[in-house]
Amino acid sequence: MSALSPCGEAVRKGDPMRFRTALFAPPDAREGLFALYAFNLEVAKIAPMVSEPMIGEIRLQWWRDSLDMIYGGGAVRRHEVVEPLCAIVRSADLPRGPLDALIDARGFDLDPDFPADKAALTGYLRDTAGSLTQLAMRALGGEADDLALDAGYGIGTARYLAAVPALAMQGGNPVPCAANWRALREGQADAAFAAQVHALASAGRDSLARARAGRRGICKKTAPAFLEVPRADRILAGMMRKSATLGDLAGAEPSPFRANLSNVWRGVTGRW
Repeated sequence: MSALSPCGEAVRKGDPMRFRTALFAPPDAREGLFALYAFNLEVAKIAPMVSEPMIGEIRLQWWRDSLDMIYGGGAVRRHEVVEPLCAIVRSADLPRGPLDALIDARGFDLDPDFPADKAALTGYLRDTAGSLTQLAMRALGGEADDLALDAGYGIGTARYLAAVPALAMQGGNPVPCAANWRALREGQADAAFAAQVHALASAGRDSLARARAGRRGICKKTAPAFLEVPRADRILAGMMRKSATLGDLAGAEPSPFRANLSNVWRGVTGRW
């Protein structure tokens, strides 16, 4: 493989799963996916890096201003992600709505009390992972927005629930339920927590099933945008079987070897 671009290298380090799926895109489309995924990493890392919400909001506004430049049609900021993002936005005529939705949703990462309820979390997952999947699908020439949003929501649910143990140990209450979070952090089980995780995982799997039901109606060249679907479905299925403790969620992800093997098979066949 030739040397990676700055966006490609950022995605390889920061989001290995999406990096591997992007490798199955045609070479001339790969950099566009790297730019979108690198943009996602840039806005996702804002909240963990800032000491005050106001600083985070300023950095999110920087990205909104960058989009103004990109969609304004003129020159853009000299930045290793902004310039490649501009290239894929303009060459693929990507809509601005999903990019704005993704930035706005990352503002909730600055709120220590988020999520307040299941509806808020659902909207967040659709606006983050759902929007990103929609953009990736369009960058590959597809037009099935609803299918992409369903697939992305399911992927986002699996990723989010897998991150819940780490979020909880940092002091947050990342699942909206009346759980005993202190007991959960000490390794104990909680019925309210298990019920809500089961409900979230079930909704995620239903969303993935809707996406899979319509996959025959979309062009095969968009497959790299959806190659994480099988992995997400396996993770969510495991969480529905067992999710009473934080450790249960941490153990739901497949081994890296199995994930890589499955990803290669899916990538070669284009089946998801």
